[in-house]
Amino acid sequence: MTPAPTPADPRAELRGLDLALVALPVAALPHVWHQPLWITALVVLAIATRAWLLATGRAAPSLAAMSLLALIAGGLTFAQFGTVFGQEAGTALLLVMIAFKLLETRNRRDIVIALFLGYFVVVTTYFFDQSILIAGYSLLATALLTAALIQVHAGRPLPRRQLARQAGTMLLHALPFMLILFFVFPRVEGPLWGDPQREESARTGLSGELNPGDIASLLQDDSTALRVEFTDAVPPPRAQYWRALVMTDFDGRRWSADENRSVIEAPAPDDDDRVTRYTATLEPTRARYLPVLDYPVALPEDAELRANHQVLRDRRITSRIQYSAGADLVTPPGAGETSLDPQERARALHLPPSAAPRSRAEVALWRATHGDDDRAIIQEALRRFAGEPYRYTLQPPRLQDDTTDQFLFETQAGYCEHYASAFAVLMRAAGIPTRVVTGYQGGAWQTRGEYLRLRNADAHAWNEVWLDGEGWVRVDPTAAIAPERIEQGLTGLARDTGEEIPGFLLRGEGLSWLQRARFGLEDWGDFVRFRWESWVLAFDPERQRELFARLGLDPRDWRSVLIALGVGFGSLALIAFVWIWLRRPRQRRSPADRLLQRLSDRIARHDRSLARQAHEPVDAWTRRVGRARPDLAQPLTTFARVYNRQRFAPLTPEQRKDQLDHLRDLLRQVSRGKPAAPPAREHA
Repeated sequence: MTPAPTPADPRAELRGLDLALVALPVAALPHVWHQPLWITALVVLAIATRAWLLATGRAAPSLAAMSLLALIAGGLTFAQFGTVFGQEAGTALLLVMIAFKLLETRNRRDIVIALFLGYFVVVTTYFFDQSILIAGYSLLATALLTAALIQVHAGRPLPRRQLARQAGTMLLHALPFMLILFFVFPRVEGPLWGDPQREESARTGLSGELNPGDIASLLQDDSTALRVEFTDAVPPPRAQYWRALVMTDFDGRRWSADENRSVIEAPAPDDDDRVTRYTATLEPTRARYLPVLDYPVALPEDAELRANHQVLRDRRITSRIQYSAGADLVTPPGAGETSLDPQERARALHLPPSAAPRSRAEVALWRATHGDDDRAIIQEALRRFAGEPYRYTLQPPRLQDDTTDQFLFETQAGYCEHYASAFAVLMRAAGIPTRVVTGYQGGAWQTRGEYLRLRNADAHAWNEVWLDGEGWVRVDPTAAIAPERIEQGLTGLARDTGEEIPGFLLRGEGLSWLQRARFGLEDWGDFVRFRWESWVLAFDPERQRELFARLGLDPRDWRSVLIALGVGFGSLALIAFVWIWLRRPRQRRSPADRLLQRLSDRIARHDRSLARQAHEPVDAWTRRVGRARPDLAQPLTTFARVYNRQRFAPLTPEQRKDQLDHLRDLLRQVSRGKPAAPPAREHA
């Protein structure tokens, strides 16, 4: 009779579950900030219940109970998100299913499935946060999951230190493969599994419309908009105007960004040495515009220059990108042209009939005084802003009705967009074509890392006026009323307003050591984030194509991808082989062994069959040779006896040296046919 199989040890089947109950919550922890509270509570409750069952030795819930719980959780997820797909809903469902899988765990297979799903949880973390802190945390979670898998498959409980060492070694071995796949695997344009609703809700920064107070509202936003590294000399602050949107259309209150402008060629600079070249890393804007330094002359390959000198990308910027460009800081658009296109002139002079009647009346007086001198009209407006009672404020009052007249004749306090809008209306009323440009100005120079950081709070508005023969000349009313804003950025402005300002603008002299330390840590953090973002997160399809092009390949061609993968993995295999070969254990031969080998080689010169085999003991070999060569029998017998004594007898170093000298004499005897004298200090 066949004996019944021995039932599996329940403790062995659940070995590693305790570590899995630690690793999986660690992997899921970052989702607490992105999932509904009931999802977090449900996962915590399920894992805590499983831990209690393991500690008390109780059985897992029945299949019927788990099926009912899964249906309820799926229904709640659908009710919460309206779907079970997408970033948030899919991740929520995955978290719940893993928790339930742990709850129903009965054997090793269930633990393995839950742990493998845990790796997917780590990946989904990057749907919501791709910072370097999350990257480091995900490595910790991956190491814990790997350690749990090692314990599950081990035949016995392993020490925690051994598990940590083995898991770390496996991750270290996987690092080269990860790097090859990072550079070679085809990149996906935009965020992975993009969610249009999530993208729209995340829109920040400049808008396609400009109302009084729009840019002032960005003062509280210290998030980074753009980081720039210059190839050569850094332009002075007064030249750091980052052009983003050009606005010509005005309805009496709101300015709108130009649309459907024709594409033009970038102007060729008069002197290439005068071009300021830079590389910018832009945060997602969910728009097409690229902030570029005035005035653009060199553009990225995937961007185009419009007739209003606004630079647009061929698609929306839904993820962080990096691009290189160049600017001529001196020559404005249209320089040298004697006249403006009539249609463009009419558009840049348009004012609603009922807009700003008091402003029109004052401008008429200016024109009567200065005649056809447009530059005198411009200076008249700037002198008005620079004098009392106008003031530049970080907290402008709200404007209603006719915003231009109310600002110029009543409130007389505003931020950059108030002055830029009012200036444009005054110039148009005077018959000078004018438009509004929005973008960024100034920023904070980071000495650690040598780059310029522009926040959303650095958003700015200025004007361009058309002057025949000179083109679209930049005029910034802010420079007239608050020159410190242009020369020193927001930090210089903040010291002079006396108003309540955001804390990040309080940099400068007179800070306490604690404030300096805080700002120093913030700068270090921004430097680390910038390097992470520019080297890793900004590696988009365009940069991958540039990398492949250097190798004569195209990442859009699957054959090129296979070639790159083959070269990468082949190189990795070659490096591993060389490393293993160099580190192979080497047995150093003793002097006696080297003499034995030389003796064998000399005898084999006359008869190769008499050479000593690797497995052949010395005594057996000398007897075999002595039978074939009786003339060598005596010295070979002596050689074997002295060799064994020198290699294995407990001799002093001096005695061992004497035995080695005797072996050399015996070797010479065999070579020359002379007898060898016994060693002077041979001991029985």
